[in-house]
Amino acid sequence: MKLLPKTTDFTLSLAGASVACALLAMLVFALTALPAFAAGAARMAGSVSRENPSANVMPDPNYDGCDASGLCSEDPPCFTPDFAPAFASPGCEQEELEAIDNARAKEGVGQMYLPGDFNSLSGDEQLLVVIDLERVGRGLPPLAGIVASLDSVAQQGAQVSGQPAGSFEDPSLPGPFSVGPGTAFAYNCRSNGDACEGSGNPGDSIAIGGAISTLDADYDWMYDDGYGGSNTDCETPQAEGCWGHRENILGAYPTHTRFISRSSGSSLSTVSRRPALPVMGAGSLQPNGAGPEGNSTAIFASVTGHRPALVYTWNQALAQGAGPRPSR
Repeated sequence: MKLLPKTTDFTLSLAGASVACALLAMLVFALTALPAFAAGAARMAGSVSRENPSANVMPDPNYDGCDASGLCSEDPPCFTPDFAPAFASPGCEQEELEAIDNARAKEGVGQMYLPGDFNSLSGDEQLLVVIDLERVGRGLPPLAGIVASLDSVAQQGAQVSGQPAGSFEDPSLPGPFSVGPGTAFAYNCRSNGDACEGSGNPGDSIAIGGAISTLDADYDWMYDDGYGGSNTDCETPQAEGCWGHRENILGAYPTHTRFISRSSGSSLSTVSRRPALPVMGAGSLQPNGAGPEGNSTAIFASVTGHRPALVYTWNQALAQGAGPRPSR
């Protein structure tokens, strides 16, 4: 896909990894139980509708100074006078947050509160924070954290080997792919148990190129992902890709499962109902080599069995004050 500079527009790419797998015979799979993961639950907001907006939401305030046609003002708040993104600008961040909060308010979702150390986090860590804030604000379980093996997959989408500078693509799980020793992917399945499909399956992924910050990426994934927005998978109002990034962010990644796969390339087996842990990998490249803007990617999954090591966790963000509302 063509990558356009932020001053005109930027492109998004989507992979909703829908999986259709035939059930095979019961496999013996000894898995250790995952420890309870409730630290975020007490901080979750009440359930809010997760329906897609009826139309793209123009940012208010318009922090990047660009209108719907891509025409930008001379000196928008998130750019320096020479039109380079002001990544560390407190004023820019404040306006980005205000725009996100105003868009969330239209859905009955409360304000977003970043952890106190947000600006010292890596791009990958910031992605976990903002994605979890979107999830918990709507009553969804947070992603527990970033898994190193998934992080490597996501990073390959943010910086595509052998492609021109600035290239990005949806991260996808190579098959076969093991998330870690003794760990299985956990699937959501239809009630009749003969197939697994739809949002919330391992490998759902998102990507963006030309974003000026993690908050900017979040805004466009969540509130500008429909027809006429920055989503190139939504070229018509009825296109399947419309609001696909948002749907993957808000996917129903299971916290319990009966359907597992040791690797992304293998068939499913059924097991006794067991806990599952929603996790993610994230990729970030800022600047992306083609200009001052950056690329961001994420890939989502639930896992069960041996708990994989997490390189950054939602609990760490909570400890620094992250939440859908102020701590008490």
